[in-house]
Amino acid sequence: MKSEEISLKELLQRSREQLLKPFAKTQRRLLFVLNLSYLGLILIFLVSEKLATGHFVPHPFLAWVYTLVGIANLLSAIYSYQWLKANKVVHPGDTRFSVKPAARLSTALRWSSVVSIMLMSFCHMVGLGNPSSDAILTDFALGHSLIVLVAMLLGRTASFVWFMIVIGLLVYVSFVDKGYSYQYNYLTKAESARYESALRKQQPWALTRKADLQATGLNPPRISRYFNIWLVYILIAFLTSYFFLGITLDVFKVVPTVTEDIKDAIETTKRQELEREREKNQAEEQKLLLKQETLSAELKHLKAQLNPHFLYNTLNYFYIKSLDFSEDLSEAILKLSNIMRYGMQENQNLVSLAEEVDYMKQFIALHQLRNGNKLFIDFTVIGPIDQKQILPFLLIGLLENSFKHGKMNTADSPLVIELRVTSDQIRFFTSNRKNKKKQVESNHIGLSNMRRRLNLTYEQYLFDTHQDDENFSCTLLINT
Repeated sequence: MKSEEISLKELLQRSREQLLKPFAKTQRRLLFVLNLSYLGLILIFLVSEKLATGHFVPHPFLAWVYTLVGIANLLSAIYSYQWLKANKVVHPGDTRFSVKPAARLSTALRWSSVVSIMLMSFCHMVGLGNPSSDAILTDFALGHSLIVLVAMLLGRTASFVWFMIVIGLLVYVSFVDKGYSYQYNYLTKAESARYESALRKQQPWALTRKADLQATGLNPPRISRYFNIWLVYILIAFLTSYFFLGITLDVFKVVPTVTEDIKDAIETTKRQELEREREKNQAEEQKLLLKQETLSAELKHLKAQLNPHFLYNTLNYFYIKSLDFSEDLSEAILKLSNIMRYGMQENQNLVSLAEEVDYMKQFIALHQLRNGNKLFIDFTVIGPIDQKQILPFLLIGLLENSFKHGKMNTADSPLVIELRVTSDQIRFFTSNRKNKKKQVESNHIGLSNMRRRLNLTYEQYLFDTHQDDENFSCTLLINT
């Protein structure tokens, strides 16, 4: 069982890794391409800036930023290459399948490479090192493109934070730094203000210049137009990455839970199978036990009936011989002979209720003879007992229990026996005073056996006992 649990755990772990591996490899490839791209782009930025302006960077702070981007992406590229090389061929039984990157180092390199690029984009969007002060026209493109990239490599939370930073910078540049109605006339502020004032006054030179600009398609753009366009671009990029790429991320987040659910389902199924097998074994054991009890009961019954006819005939012989010596002795022998005759019946399934009552009378009479007729017994029979059948020795067992544990030698507390029979019910009731001097230990086997016989024979019955320190009573109701 232990080896099965280990193999199941290994199988689920291997399945989990196989499910997650494609996404991890795609993510790693994307990061590797990103690292190489930005390493190449940094060289292009530096060379082109040197050719255009004579300096590698337009602002000293950007030198530190480009250095950080270069180092972070170089280290990440080396690590990603080693990881992709180690996981190039994947087979379920291959030992290389278990090769995992160091989680903390992998996470640190991925974040450092992407965050350094985000820092570079931030500098561009605020216009650091841009002599033209037109960052909103072009430099927000990098910030916009990073939204999707961050979602794929760092997750939706990081993508949301970067989205809020880009939106915040867009609002700041458009409304605070430049002003929402700012227009790129490529003039100084004084020249731009004079030109705008001349247009409002309808001065000929301003109107002529405006007409020439419109004719050649050189309409000066307003910042509001770029704000509106970038706002749409950024929102679309964020919503796409957050929801649709988030679906992919959520699927792979669910994979561990799904594998755990599969494991729980398998274990539950195994437990249910074991439980069913255990119940089946218990049922078979119960059948064997019942069979053994039946055989044991039959053996005891056979032992108890060793030549019963011989005993019965012998009692009749004693009865005849005792007639000349003692009337009480002969009567006692006769009653015992009648009791023996009732116990020798071949049909043990059901007997006439009248026969059961007659047996009880013989039993009571025999005890009266033994006790010199000093027992106080109130025996009442009401109803058509000759029309009903009952399990043999059922009522007698309750009567014997009363004689065994009861005290009936006083008139104020007699043994009460009441049998009432109706068309659809048999009611038997006994009540006796407890014999405290006669401490007869009882294991209640007789009552337990009687309940089993009732369960096997009758569908509807009620058997109830009640006792206190002084009295004991029982009630048996059988619906017929």
